[in-house]
Amino acid sequence: MVAFYLLLGLVAYLVPDRPVIRNVEHSLAAGDLQENYPSAIIPSGRYQMDNYTDALILNQALHLRSEGLSSILLLPRYDEGSEQCRALAHYLAGDIKENHTNHYARYWHGSTFIARILLSFLSFMLVRNLLYMLSSLLLIWSIFALWQRVDKVTALAMAWSLACVSVFVMQFSLQYVQVLLIALAGILWMAYQQWEFSNPGWRTKCALLFFVMGSLTSYLDLITAPTFTLGLPLLVLVTKRNSTDFRQGATMVVSVALWWLAAYVLTWATKWGLASLLTGEDIFGDAYLQASLWSDNGANYIPTAFGKNIGKIRWIYVIIPLILLIATAFRYPQKQRWGLSTQYLLVALIPLVYFLLMPHPAAHHSVFNYRALAPLIGASFLAASVWVDWPRLIQKLKRNIPTLQP
Repeated sequence: MVAFYLLLGLVAYLVPDRPVIRNVEHSLAAGDLQENYPSAIIPSGRYQMDNYTDALILNQALHLRSEGLSSILLLPRYDEGSEQCRALAHYLAGDIKENHTNHYARYWHGSTFIARILLSFLSFMLVRNLLYMLSSLLLIWSIFALWQRVDKVTALAMAWSLACVSVFVMQFSLQYVQVLLIALAGILWMAYQQWEFSNPGWRTKCALLFFVMGSLTSYLDLITAPTFTLGLPLLVLVTKRNSTDFRQGATMVVSVALWWLAAYVLTWATKWGLASLLTGEDIFGDAYLQASLWSDNGANYIPTAFGKNIGKIRWIYVIIPLILLIATAFRYPQKQRWGLSTQYLLVALIPLVYFLLMPHPAAHHSVFNYRALAPLIGASFLAASVWVDWPRLIQKLKRNIPTLQP
């Protein structure tokens, strides 16, 4: 996978500068990147796009050939500080200052490589439209696949949890859309698998899937909502396995999460090692310094991280469906489901553990980090739904709804 990541970077490096510059200039002239955090369609703080990071990605795409092959690992950009859209406009206009080239080598920046390749023949707005169309098709396909091949309740829970974190905004952004695409691909792969869970071979395939998704998340994502690629496909796995054995289920959830985490950390650390070895820069030192800044007064950030991110969700749209599910479970109870329900609740803990481990970025970037709560919302719905005796409820509804006569 690392060899593929480097190869993709090389392909992006070989793309000529002229068409990339032309397409970025066209997008800036059209007014596509005037604000750092504009609202998408609906004016609200919950629906803010991240043009700041999109402009940073475009900036790096323009500079990928500026320092030779080492640029693939160092990711240079022209930087004036907090206004990335303005810095990008100044650079293209030639209104630049000396000594304003910064390196951003801690991340792989796979999104930059993909953006440069696409910008060689598309404007930024057309790239956005392409990603929106692709993510929309995958989203519809995923919900349909869950409905047809897994479980209708899971399909509805997944769709509603994504709606609660304004998934449509994620589709507009080069930064946000990465985790959404990985998660949807994982959901689809999981939905179409026909496993015999009595055969231990499914564990190897599962471990490989989540290892790949963890690595891809590290390669493409800039810590937006990494829990998407772990929590959402894991919910589908728990549903398909449908085991009421808590011990076995908890072991499965934890082991899968560890495979994902191992790939995520190793892929990130590999970037630091390769960049330090091949460029001579102390990327490990830079990563350590940044981690120190993140962890400085880290415990003090935890309440802020939870408060800011939880405050972005309109909980009325979560609580009302939960109350209805719980009330239905009391009226049509399904017994002996605590083992399965608790497995879903373990998945629900993933975003909370993320906020505990990464409180600094979660607090400072809650404008997009709050979407990491999507697995918690989906898991809460599913944990409540397993207590409902759905066949009995459906039979009751069929008896009470008169048949329409032609």
